[in-house]
Amino acid sequence: MLFMLVTAAGPVVGAVGYFAGVPILFWVGVGIAGINLFMNLASGAMKLPILPAICVVIGAALASPWFVGASLGLLVYTAIESAGEIVTVVKRS
Repeated sequence: MLFMLVTAAGPVVGAVGYFAGVPILFWVGVGIAGINLFMNLASGAMKLPILPAICVVIGAALASPWFVGASLGLLVYTAIESAGEIVTVVKRS
């Protein structure tokens, strides 16, 4: 259950920071999402990060500056991953 909260923290904090205009919250959320992705790769839970890469590239292409768009793409990917974890937990209950 705790892993689900950590996964969801990145997109939630990042979205609050982005839409409230608080850059530090946005970048903290991006950092949490980045650490989550790194840990998934390092632990072997994810072998090839194709979907995160697609989200990051699309975000970089759609938003300006590119690094903010790439960060938004990472937050979107992490939100999708978090939603999948929540659905899995709810189905098990």
